[in-house]
Amino acid sequence: MNLKQDDTIELTAEKLIYSGVSLSHYEGKAVFIENAVPGDILKTRIVKINKSFIRAKILEIITPSKHRVKPFCPLFNACGGCNLQNFGYDFLTSQKQGILEEIFSASANDCFKNIEFKPFIKAENLKEYRCKIQNAVSETKVSKRILSGYFKENTHEVVNIKFCPIQPKIIDETINYIRENWKLSAYVEKANKGLLKHILIRYSSSSEKMMLTFVLNKDFEYFDKIKTEIEEFSNTLRKKFPSISGILVNFNPVKTNKITGDKTELISGEDFIIQKLKSKEECEYSYKISKDSFFQVNPKTAQKLFDSVKALVDNDSTILDAYGGVGAIGIFLSDKARKITLVEECESAVSDAKANFKLNNCKNYEVFLGDAKKIFRDFLKNKKNFGCAVLDPPRKGSDKEALEIISKLTNKIIYVSCNPSTLARDAKILCDLGFKFKSLQGVDMFPFTHHIESVACFEK
Repeated sequence: MNLKQDDTIELTAEKLIYSGVSLSHYEGKAVFIENAVPGDILKTRIVKINKSFIRAKILEIITPSKHRVKPFCPLFNACGGCNLQNFGYDFLTSQKQGILEEIFSASANDCFKNIEFKPFIKAENLKEYRCKIQNAVSETKVSKRILSGYFKENTHEVVNIKFCPIQPKIIDETINYIRENWKLSAYVEKANKGLLKHILIRYSSSSEKMMLTFVLNKDFEYFDKIKTEIEEFSNTLRKKFPSISGILVNFNPVKTNKITGDKTELISGEDFIIQKLKSKEECEYSYKISKDSFFQVNPKTAQKLFDSVKALVDNDSTILDAYGGVGAIGIFLSDKARKITLVEECESAVSDAKANFKLNNCKNYEVFLGDAKKIFRDFLKNKKNFGCAVLDPPRKGSDKEALEIISKLTNKIIYVSCNPSTLARDAKILCDLGFKFKSLQGVDMFPFTHHIESVACFEK
C-alpha cells in the first residue's frame, strides 16, 4: 500500500471490538475507527499507520448505519465517558455478546471448546444508574469560576458537567449548588494550588440517600484553619439537600493520580449509606457502604449479575468468597450456602463485610483479613476444601499462583470478570490446571461504554 498519514480513504465499519472502536479493513489491513457504528460508510483520514493496523478518524459519514442513533447526552463529544451512545442499545449489547463469543471461540484456544454462551444480561436502567461519582474540581484562571466534572479523554482538562444523564438528578443538583456556592478556592493542577480537588458521592438507589466527601489539597494539620467554614458550608448543604446523610473531608496534598489521601474526617452525619439489593426470589439484602468500599456502581444490574452467580451455586454449598470485599456477593449467596468464607486484603472492606453479615442476620460465615495467597495456602495446609469458589478480581485479573492454590481447594470456580482479556488469560491457566470452561454470561453493567462484565463457570 502507498498510504501515508493524512491520506483520505473510504471505509465501511464492520464490527465493534473490545476497546470501543469499530473495525474496518483496507486492502486486507485492519483499520480502527473511533466513533464509528458498524454499518457506517465513511470518509476517513488516516492518523496512524502501524505494521499491523491503521487508525483513522471520521471526516464525513457518507451513509449512516441503520444502528446509529443520536446520543442523549449533550456532552457526548466533549466528555468521552459514555462513548457508545451513538449505538442503538439492543444492537450494542449484541455487539458485546459477539465480542465475548469471538474472544472465547474455539479458534482462539482449544480450551474454549463447547462453552455455553448464556443470554447477555442487559441493563435495566440506561439513565440515572450510576451510584458512585468522583468529580474532579478546578477553577478558571481569571474569573475563578469553579469547574466540576470528569477529565476530558487523555487529558487532565476538567469538562464542566452540569447535567449527567447517567447519574441521579439529585447529584447534579447537589454538585451544581457546591459549584456556585463554594467560597474557598479550587485546585489548579498546573500550579498545584487551590483547595478543593474532588467531590465524591456515594448514592443509595434504595434509600435515595447520599454520602459526600470533599477531597482537599491540604494536610490534616491545616484543617483547623478552615474547619469552621467547611462545617458551616456542610450544615447549609445538608439543610438544602436533606438526602445527604453525611459529609466527610479527605486530605490529599500530594500531586498524584490517586484521588484520595489516607486521612478522612467526618464533618456531619453518618460515614456510610445503606444499599439494598433484591434477588429474583424476592430475598432482600442490605449493605453498609463507606467512602472506600468497593461496591458495584449500578445496583439494578448488580442484582442481575449476583442472580447469575447464585444460579451456578449448588444448594448447601460451602463457598470461598475470594477477594470478597464488603461481602456483596457472599451475602447474596448466604441463604443458599451452608457456609461463606470471605477472604479480603483491605481492612476497611473487612470491617464493612463483618457489619454487613450482621446486618443481614447471617450466621453461616467467617471472615479472614490479610494477604489472600497466604490465607489460601493456610487453607490448603489445613486440608480445607470448598464446594465452590467465587472470584471477583480487579480489572488486572487474578494472580496465577492464587489460581493454582484455589484450584486445589475446590472443584468449581465461578469467576466474575470486568475485563474479558484478563479473563481469557486466567481461563487458560484454569484449563491447564484441569478445569473445563463450562459457561459464560455477559452483563452490561455500564451501558453505552465498551466495558463488559461477565460470569464464567469452571468445573474440574
